[in-house]
Amino acid sequence: MSLASLFANKCLEYLLHDDVQQRPGRKTPPHPPWSSAAEKFHSLCNGCGACVAACPNKIVALSEDRLPVLDFSQGGCTFCGDCARSCPTGALQFEQEKEPWNIRARIADNCLLAERVLCRTCGDCCEQRAIVFPLADDGQLPKILSDQCSGCGACAGVCPADAIYFAANQKGE
Repeated sequence: MSLASLFANKCLEYLLHDDVQQRPGRKTPPHPPWSSAAEKFHSLCNGCGACVAACPNKIVALSEDRLPVLDFSQGGCTFCGDCARSCPTGALQFEQEKEPWNIRARIADNCLLAERVLCRTCGDCCEQRAIVFPLADDGQLPKILSDQCSGCGACAGVCPADAIYFAANQKGE
């Protein structure tokens, strides 16, 4: 059996395993960049969809409750600001000088590396090089360098185990 076949078989076996459906640490998808604070955002956003139409990468979608969220399965955010500039209600407010948000990628325990399956897909697509892989094959998870991670989501959509989620960046991380 070739190495490629072995890798493909291990990935398939892992993804079909029953407990993969449990997503430890999964959070709801983030709202678009430059969103108001959560409570204010929910009161200002009317679900008009202007931000969805404005997104050139097609990663903004309306959730079941008609609030915009990011769908990283379609790609990463370039922080162009088009979604925020299109918002008529002020729920999104583009400010060039302001950081678009304070979220960073996190890696859940269901990462393939935890099972010693060689995968570096997330790191390959991280332009910021914010994902550092362990040197040894010992089941350790990759580390996210919070000071380099922009939270763009490019890593999340390509993860075969759906092990990447996003959370607020804490000071000192």
